Amino acid sequence: YAAPLLLRYELAPGGVKAVDAGSPQLFRQRGGTTERIELEAQLPLGMFEETLYTEQTFQVEPGDRLIAVSSGVHGTRSATGDLFGERVLRQILGATRSASPHETARAVVAGLIEHHGSKDLMSDAAVVCLDWHGRRG
Repeated sequence: YAAPLLLRYELAPGGVKAVDAGSPQLFRQRGGTTERIELEAQLPLGMFEETLYTEQTFQVEPGDRLIAVSSGVHGTRSATGDLFGERVLRQILGATRSASPHETARAVVAGLIEHHGSKDLMSDAAVVCLDWHGRRG
């Protein structure tokens, strides 16, 4: 089975329909704030054939940045047992707000490796970062 976060954008109104089929976490940066988008976690895809998934919605505005991180990011612990967690992630996201999405994702992974103390992570470490500019043209 797979534990993805599925997002479908409605270009004109700036709405996003989402299905959280697992354990990713989603954050939105707007202006100088970073907030976690709370989605109801549903069963991973492929776990049970008859599973019905419910779309949830939230809004994006031009200039918003969305960052999705896998459980291998937000659930990783250091050698002393400290959780990487949301506090450290928010610090990195705040410090990289003016950087490109690619550089922000790289900074999150670099911070995770530093926190863990090794490149040998126990789980996946997926980070997706994208800037929303709205409909063009």
